[in-house]
Amino acid sequence: MTPLAKPLATFLDRLVLQYHRRELLNSDPLEFMTRYPDPYDQEVVGLIAALLAYGNVVQIRRSVSSALERMALLAERPADFAGQMESPAFRKKAEREFQSWVHRFNTGADLLKLLGLLSRSWSTYGTLGAHFTKNLAPADKDISGALNLLIADWSAWSGGASATPGLRFFLTAPASGSCCKRWCMFLRWMGRSDSIDPGLWTQGSALCTTFPAGRFLAPHQLIMPMDTHVSRISRYLRLTERKATDWKTALEVTSALRGADPQDPVRYDFALSRLGILDVCTGKYLAEICKNCQIRPVCHVGSGKNPVKRKKFGELTS
Repeated sequence: MTPLAKPLATFLDRLVLQYHRRELLNSDPLEFMTRYPDPYDQEVVGLIAALLAYGNVVQIRRSVSSALERMALLAERPADFAGQMESPAFRKKAEREFQSWVHRFNTGADLLKLLGLLSRSWSTYGTLGAHFTKNLAPADKDISGALNLLIADWSAWSGGASATPGLRFFLTAPASGSCCKRWCMFLRWMGRSDSIDPGLWTQGSALCTTFPAGRFLAPHQLIMPMDTHVSRISRYLRLTERKATDWKTALEVTSALRGADPQDPVRYDFALSRLGILDVCTGKYLAEICKNCQIRPVCHVGSGKNPVKRKKFGELTS
């Protein structure tokens, strides 16, 4: 692990102070979890919100809200709904309710199959966290192996290659080379505990009594969720030179951020992603934006050192 240059580490810390705030949760699917105080409800809602987090913010919020509203018609709580998904009679009711629900590549049938997998994890292990942490040893450097095994279990339970394309879209794994952005984001919510992240799977959390002895998810094991915003800004900051948004890039960016915070490298995620989500960083050099940006002094695009190359980063040369 190589320590980050002090100016970059300093600016990352300032960025966290500016953007890692609860007031900005309305721009993030994590906000849906905060509406439910019960940890079992949070585990259900967190999974739904994270795995539907593709597309624009308005579309994501609309789809998650619609799913939760339909669930509320059949069960008092999200946990009650998920817990009944292995019942054929209840599942038929749910299928009728979700027949018209759709979110981009996913249908209501895909979402119900996902909740059926969650229900099976609950009936087998107690919680999804217990299912995940049974394969996560305290000595594991990161979540790669445990996530691969969880997805392998769910893929097998859902019929493997015979599963629908929409369900397979939910079940991405590091072994496939995918950046697993949505799973890494969900695991960040589960593995960090502060004013933003609820930390349901951390040591001493409300759900950890269901986990195998000595098993929990630690912040230093998390991997950076690499959406298009974080990937682009990571290149601006020289955290990676890779243009592909894949698992190797996620590992490389996480490794670089460990140079700033070895025990909690993913704490920068929420702040960095706000730069893109809130259009603070537009993907090209614009003086009116870049001159006031927090990371300008350490950004090779925003610094204006090469002002004639005002194209999107993928077209820039080093």
